[in-house]
Amino acid sequence: MTNSSVERTGLRQAAPLLVPAFILLELFGGLVQGWIVPLLETIGTHYRVGDGALNWVLTVGLLSSAVSVPLMTMLADRFGAKVLLVVCAACTAIGSLLIAFAPSFPLLLIGVIVQGPVAALLPLEMATLKHHRSQNAARIVGALVGTLTIGVALGALFGGTIMEWSGNLVLTQSVPAVGLAIITLVLLVAVPATPGDSRRSVDWWGALLLGLGVAGIMYGLANGPSAGWLAPDALIPAAVGALALAAFVLVELRATTPLFDLALLRRIRLGVPLALGLLAAMVMFGSQTPMVLYLTASPEAAGYGAGVSPGAVGLIFAITGISSSLGSFATPLLRRALSVRTTVIIGTAIVTATMCVLATGPGNAVFATACFAVSWFALGILLATMPGIVVERAPQESAASISGIYNTGRTIGGSISGAVIATLMTVLTAASAPAGADLAEVPAPFVAFQLTFAFFALLGAVATVLAMRLRDRVPAGDASTVEAPNTPDSPSTPNTPIAEEAL
Repeated sequence: MTNSSVERTGLRQAAPLLVPAFILLELFGGLVQGWIVPLLETIGTHYRVGDGALNWVLTVGLLSSAVSVPLMTMLADRFGAKVLLVVCAACTAIGSLLIAFAPSFPLLLIGVIVQGPVAALLPLEMATLKHHRSQNAARIVGALVGTLTIGVALGALFGGTIMEWSGNLVLTQSVPAVGLAIITLVLLVAVPATPGDSRRSVDWWGALLLGLGVAGIMYGLANGPSAGWLAPDALIPAAVGALALAAFVLVELRATTPLFDLALLRRIRLGVPLALGLLAAMVMFGSQTPMVLYLTASPEAAGYGAGVSPGAVGLIFAITGISSSLGSFATPLLRRALSVRTTVIIGTAIVTATMCVLATGPGNAVFATACFAVSWFALGILLATMPGIVVERAPQESAASISGIYNTGRTIGGSISGAVIATLMTVLTAASAPAGADLAEVPAPFVAFQLTFAFFALLGAVATVLAMRLRDRVPAGDASTVEAPNTPDSPSTPNTPIAEEAL
């Protein structure tokens, strides 16, 4: 047995609960994200707030996650992934408990903010796996992404079910919170310590500018569809965010230990994987609202749609969520049987084809649901493959922050897509509505859905072209070869080229 084999065996024996603990963490992380969605109406009634205020529940959570991910992953590279993983899990549990027991709506929003680091769990897990399971990291990450998707689907399903059964909002919301609190304690034992780089200084200016930039742009995107893109509530935050991001790039180019090493990103060739992850997120997160509106539209009243009852929407979401999870779990098999490049091309091509079919306006509920399910299966493949590429290419000392870049890009991509679709539907609905009509009671015209799904098909086509630039192997002696750093899995061997997924 070689030294590297002995070392890998020793690492597995030293942390036998690492992967099971991560699977449980992602399951409950998904549960808390999906759990609150079917409870929004009940929350509004319980705290006596309107629909406008309820929109802040999801918006504030998205903003908190977008700011938390780069900050937590930067600190992980400095202090070690385990420390920050426990901190993020504890924040998620505490935030969930605050949401469950909040005596007022503002305190519930504070709980949502505290819960924001839930989005940093996956990149921190990726960094930990890079150190302790580097040989199987991509396969494990795919399983974690699939588990997260299952958790979100189950959360949306069980949150409403338990609420209907118990009639008690506090009891319902405390279920995933208690589970997360227990798992946080498990992490202290199950996750081995991951050394940080004490030489890395904390780029506080970069973190501040990035947080301000992301928060400003996402706040503007959230307000744009309702307030109007030229309204001060949308324009000023977005402009401040854009200026902050421009300043962030300048600061990063001059920083000794930057928050996001832009030169490193070019060197390890992560541009295409990051772009593919962003495009896949734009389709997945941007298509959720149009999917619900299309499926529930009455063909008799609107002239299109599948006429699905609102009660069946939760079941359809569960079906699409499980379909996405199956795609994630199938990814390692596809990579082994085909190649990374072929797997990604198949995924993007399926997304493009299904969105083209949906643009024709199928009226059969089963067929329309099948199209969405097949599309989400392909999206599951893409969203499981991209993190694997990121974690394989990232240097060990920067694995957390680079994984954070990927997750932050996904969040921003989903927000941009949602804002574009909301604006498109609002404008086309206003243009087609009779004079003086209440837009809240006027269904969006069929052309709005045609353009929406055509937009997603275009994103899929762009992703397919980008996927063709992925190469599975780098020829020997290629100057662009990316070298893998020495890891605990291979302490006595020199750096060797990464064989797969070189651009």
